[in-house]
Amino acid sequence: MASCASTPSTTSVYTRPSIQKPLPKPRPTVVSPSDFNPATADASLVEQWLAEAATLDSDDAADLLLRAAEVLLREGELARADDVVGELIAPELTSEQALHLAIIRARVHRGHAEFAEALAELSDPLIESAVIDAPVRRQMQYSQLRASLFQIEGDHLAAAKEWIFIDPLLNPSQQAANREAIWLSLMQIPTATLIDNIGSNGNRDYLGWLELASIAKDNQGDIEAQVRQRDTWLARWPTHPAHNSLPGGLDKLDDLIIERPDQVALILPVTGRLAAYGKAIRDGFFAAYYETLNQGGSVPTIKQYDSNNSNIDALYQQVITEGSKLVIGPLEKENLSALTASRPQSMPVPTLALNRIDGNHFPSGLYQFGLNPEDEAAQIADIALGKGYKRALIIIPEGPWGQKVADAFSGRWQQLGGKIVASQTFDASKNNYSKQIKNILNIDKSEHRLQRLQQIIGLRPNYEPYRRTDLDFIFLLARPNEGRAIKPLLAYHYAGDIPVYATSHIYRGNSAPTKDQDINGVRFIDIPWIFNEKSDIRRDINNGIPSSAGYQRMYALGVDSFRLHLRLKQLRNGDNGKVFGETGTLSLNKLGQIERELSLAEIQNGIAVVNPINAVEQDQP
Repeated sequence: MASCASTPSTTSVYTRPSIQKPLPKPRPTVVSPSDFNPATADASLVEQWLAEAATLDSDDAADLLLRAAEVLLREGELARADDVVGELIAPELTSEQALHLAIIRARVHRGHAEFAEALAELSDPLIESAVIDAPVRRQMQYSQLRASLFQIEGDHLAAAKEWIFIDPLLNPSQQAANREAIWLSLMQIPTATLIDNIGSNGNRDYLGWLELASIAKDNQGDIEAQVRQRDTWLARWPTHPAHNSLPGGLDKLDDLIIERPDQVALILPVTGRLAAYGKAIRDGFFAAYYETLNQGGSVPTIKQYDSNNSNIDALYQQVITEGSKLVIGPLEKENLSALTASRPQSMPVPTLALNRIDGNHFPSGLYQFGLNPEDEAAQIADIALGKGYKRALIIIPEGPWGQKVADAFSGRWQQLGGKIVASQTFDASKNNYSKQIKNILNIDKSEHRLQRLQQIIGLRPNYEPYRRTDLDFIFLLARPNEGRAIKPLLAYHYAGDIPVYATSHIYRGNSAPTKDQDINGVRFIDIPWIFNEKSDIRRDINNGIPSSAGYQRMYALGVDSFRLHLRLKQLRNGDNGKVFGETGTLSLNKLGQIERELSLAEIQNGIAVVNPINAVEQDQP
């Protein structure tokens, strides 16, 4: 990658071939390229520029063609913009024209959701060399475009690097938005990756950003340790762009220490039908508690209460009377509904419920935190939009659960401007996946056309059934065995090239390459805990509890409930404040609900690969 702040090169990277120029003609008035602003250029001038280009020598003609194409892109005419510059050849242009051409072609590819092809246009060595000597405006256009493409493709480190490199070129008002983009990209990167890349680049600002991001994501259960790391960073980087305006709430960590509760109540069902879940959450909570304690961090006094067969109102009042300054629980939806009904305006102490109920208004001081599949469905819609998809096909199990998740996906997808082309349910108990997939892909209609044609001509024609073509991707809600049956059938019925996005339910949570070969190519989202098999806290739980395999997500919920109790104010203050938990990157919405951004993975050769970059979204050979 060429640094935008590099010293201009004094040697030519390539030699332009000589071009036979026509005899001089009277030249019309042509605006200098440096005076051209595509954002304000009059689209009505496009035809005039194209006509003038036909009368000029090659350099001036190229300027007009590039100018016309950029205005056409602004107007959404991708095909015509591409056609206007179709005859231009980069090595025959000036370096600035070649760069401008690459940017235009990359934007055309991006408009067609061809992101890898767009990046290829901008990564040509000829183009990267041209950036060094380009005007500042063109350098910024190039890097901002590259950054957006890297972000779409999941290469968040490369995206952040581009934004960091152009930051000194921006004015103060632009820098604020640019630094927010830097931070949001860095927050997508695992802590280990950030640390591994510190020292990999000589750009000082880049190294400082990586260090600061790793501090923000580390020590989620120990605020004092995080404050010490932050203060060391401030002393080490006094002139860094982020020094005077720390992102992500890092400047407010001291307030969290002052205001943290000294006694916390844990209300969970440890008897009855939900006891296994309640105990798993409890064990995860105390695993995080003792991890912090063993590392020298401060922890509150914890009082435990069994919510099973209790009057939740009376139990909650007992908790308050006994001095707890914060409550974690309850888990049961009916208990949460009862609490909110009896306290519609406010909770007497901050209360972190471990579930979520429907509604548009909740008491102040109530925070709802659960592993809701509807959140996953909405996130998949956001991911699909970022990939440039417009048309979705839905495959879900029969029943209210499947329909509820499908409704969450559909609502978010249509809110984003997407279209649902069709929806299909399946009944796992009847094992009739093939018939239903044929139906939703319109394969049965194609076969009926074949039968009708055979009746008319009296012969069996050389004819292969074909599927519907009006879809960009498939949203799949399925459990592991269902997914392993459905994905191969999609390929069998001519839809193996259609991207499939699924919720976490499709992955059992542990590596099973032989079985998961059948879901190769499926992209899905899941909690970070599932993918971090090297985590000390996860290893301790799995080693200490023989029956832990079936409750991994509950342990993660328990770990995060401990970490969250320290940081509710951090989320409440906004400022891009997030908690980087085992159940996802956590933030707070206006209703007081904890929202989770999960990790994206793809099954490749039977293995879940996290943050797949430029992966081929189809069946593996």
